Amino acid sequence: MDADLRGLFLESMSRVASAVTVVTTDGEAGRFGVTVSSMTSVSADTSRPSLLVSIHHLSPAGEAIRKNKRFCANVLSGNQSFVSDLFSGRLKHLADDRFAAIGWHSSATGSPVIDGAIVSLDCELKTALLWGTHFILIGEVERIELSRQRSPLVYANRSYRRAIPIAPDDDQPHSPENQLRVGFFITLGPEFVPPLVADFAGQTPGVDIRLLEADHDDLIEQMRAGKIDAAVTFGSVDEPELDSELLCVPAPHVLLSADHPLAAKSSLRLADIADLPMILLDYPSVRGAIAALFKRNGLKPVIRLQSPSFAMVRGLVAQGLGYSIVPQKPQNRTGPDGREIRAVPLGEEFPEGAVIAVTQRSDGQSQLAKDFISKCRISFKRA
Repeated sequence: MDADLRGLFLESMSRVASAVTVVTTDGEAGRFGVTVSSMTSVSADTSRPSLLVSIHHLSPAGEAIRKNKRFCANVLSGNQSFVSDLFSGRLKHLADDRFAAIGWHSSATGSPVIDGAIVSLDCELKTALLWGTHFILIGEVERIELSRQRSPLVYANRSYRRAIPIAPDDDQPHSPENQLRVGFFITLGPEFVPPLVADFAGQTPGVDIRLLEADHDDLIEQMRAGKIDAAVTFGSVDEPELDSELLCVPAPHVLLSADHPLAAKSSLRLADIADLPMILLDYPSVRGAIAALFKRNGLKPVIRLQSPSFAMVRGLVAQGLGYSIVPQKPQNRTGPDGREIRAVPLGEEFPEGAVIAVTQRSDGQSQLAKDFISKCRISFKRA
């Protein structure tokens, strides 16, 4: 095989998110289990539903499944990464009896069912096909156990992740004429949203406001899908079906601990801080914006720590563990523990830091959305 093609294929597959499944079996060939990321349905419309799993041909579990003629596909919940590591062989000290390290029970057919899995599908093996290095096993589902867990463990980009909804389920009854669904970039929410919503709700009695906090790309996708009526975010939008309006020009600042040697400066250039450890707010749009900022100036950031929580970022900065860059001068300049943070203006241009309002094209905007954006304009002018 072409080595470059194989490497590119492996990298491609690493980017594909998949639920993590432990496939178990028990019978004359013994009790075994193995972690797989390749489990999928085949058909729900045959005499019994069927599914497919792929297992390496050297796996003892795969051999036992073929001899036992049964397997159970246990789709793990978001808090079961330990179980995944256990049955993937990463926890060598527990390899002698993996089942002793977890809670499980036998199904009516004898297949091991892992406690806490979001779903366990007990199957009779029907087909085993060797393809390259893996057996493709197809089973017909005989019994299904559903747990109270609903969020699966996901594997993508070579790490575990949780599957969480981008937007909340909108299953509550509502009247479109008095409902406003608004999204905000994740860091804008706590400082900007509460007084804005209170003011708007006070002037618009009876309005039903639904809020979504998310990253920039998620907000735009929700706008395109019609799930929200307006969004306030950073950066720019190049979507023909959406309108955007500048609410606030970029005003990038460097966050530093109060006792940092650079904290007393009236302004800073990127070259002044590029070699220092950085604390990054860990969202895709932020990563992209920071990368673009440094690339324009021929520099690279030294990212020491990262967190999806802006409160955590502020706390780490306040402790002197590094600096961070924010697109606007922050109102809150303390860490969660009360330690002071200094915000020093950054001299470079940072167009990604512009605050914008995003709406449907003017002919598709509701009156509530227009009124809300008008209120946003006023609020940012005051700020």
